[in-house]
Amino acid sequence: MSRTLCEHCKFSLSTCLCEDLSVLDNKLKIIILQDPNEIKVSKNTARLLTLCLSQCELIIGETQADFSLLETLPVASTALLYPDQDAVLLDDAGIATKTFAEQLSHLIVLDGTWKKAFKIMQLTPSLNNFKKVSFATIPKNRYRIRKAPRADSLSTLEAVAHSLMLIENANTTGLYQALDALNNKQTQFMPEHVKARYQAK
Repeated sequence: MSRTLCEHCKFSLSTCLCEDLSVLDNKLKIIILQDPNEIKVSKNTARLLTLCLSQCELIIGETQADFSLLETLPVASTALLYPDQDAVLLDDAGIATKTFAEQLSHLIVLDGTWKKAFKIMQLTPSLNNFKKVSFATIPKNRYRIRKAPRADSLSTLEAVAHSLMLIENANTTGLYQALDALNNKQTQFMPEHVKARYQAK
């Protein structure tokens, strides 16, 4: 039996987040490439980003053919958020990094497990046209309700929020408030001993 979903936020009525959402008027356009397996994940933070950002587009797919939009993006002012040894570290305070960040107009983000994100990279050669960006220091993970195999894993929302703060000095408080609300509402019906495990993280 399928759950009844909120018409606006698309979360279940019992975990509706509409009252917890605010919209950030971001200048940097976020392009999210989402693995199809993430669509039905109830704890999907990419969906939250489309509700909380004025400039955000979500595209579902796995291969080059699914992401034809990439061909229209300006190469010089578009970056891909992806860990790489040659990536520009956005939290580097150097002049060159600051100048590069100020010139960005689009940021591509891959939404999926590390394995799925790597698969999208392998099947979408045009992603290699864009400069990669990453972080030298990973902020503390506030997304308690999904297990990640790596200690430096951030949810898509956290990665985008941190990027927007570093690139355009955006006030991302509203994004983290939406994430906290998601954490709380997804755990509200758990037995206390199970809920305690998530809250202890």
